Amino acid sequence: MNNNLFRTAFTAAALTAATILTNAATAEAIEVTVTIDNLSPEQGIILTPLWVGFHEGDYDLYEPGLSASAGLELIAEDGDASVLSETFTSSGNNRTDGVITGDGISPDSPPLIGPGSSASLTFDIDANTPFFSYASMILPSNDAFIGNENGTSHRLFDANGSFIGTDFVVIGNQIQDSGTEVNDESPDSVPLLGMAHNVGPTENGAVMTHAGFTPGGNILAAFPNGNFKDSLYAVARIRVELAE
Repeated sequence: MNNNLFRTAFTAAALTAATILTNAATAEAIEVTVTIDNLSPEQGIILTPLWVGFHEGDYDLYEPGLSASAGLELIAEDGDASVLSETFTSSGNNRTDGVITGDGISPDSPPLIGPGSSASLTFDIDANTPFFSYASMILPSNDAFIGNENGTSHRLFDANGSFIGTDFVVIGNQIQDSGTEVNDESPDSVPLLGMAHNVGPTENGAVMTHAGFTPGGNILAAFPNGNFKDSLYAVARIRVELAE
C-alpha cells in the first residue's frame, strides 16, 4: 500500500464531527447520541475516529474470507473514513453516517480516542434507518480494525418503529485483520511507531480474525498493554441512546 493518508486523514472534511450525510428526508426524526468509550488499559490500544452508519439493514461492512473493500482498506490502514462514507451513502437509500472524533492522545495529536477516554456525537435519525454499523482502526497496527460484519447485528428500532437503542462491548477476539497489508509491525509502516509514510507491503489477503501482535515485537514493546488476545480484553463500549 503506497497511500500517504494517515497524516491528513484526521483533518479532512470527511473526518470532522460536522460530516453527517443522509439520503432520506426524516419523518418523525429523533435525536440519538452515539458514544464510544475506549476500555483499553493505559499503554493499551488506541482507536481512530469512529465511523458510524445508520441504514435499513442492507449494508455489510465486510465478509469474512473475502477481500476488503477500498473503503474498509483505507480505514483499516489509515483511519480514513472518507471512501467508506462515500460508498456507504451512495449505494443505498435511507442512509445516514458520520465520524466521531476524540480528544487525541497529546496536544498535537490527531483526534484519536485513547485508553480511558470517550467521544460522542448526536444524529437525527428515524425508523427508516433501524440498523447501526461502525468501524475504527486499531492503533498501533498495520491494518487491524473493529466493525460489525453483519449489518443487522445492532437494531435501533423495533418492528413497531419504537426506538430501543443499543449498548454493547467489543472485546479483543472481535478485532479483525483487513488482509490488505502485511503485519510486519515495522516502524516504517505502522502508525504511532514512527511511520512517516504509509508504505506497508501489500498483502492481497482476506478479512479474518486478527491473530494478535507478535510477542516481543515492536508493537508490544511500545504498547505493553496492547495484547488484546488476553482473555476478555475489553476494547470499547459503544452506545446509541436518546439524546438528553
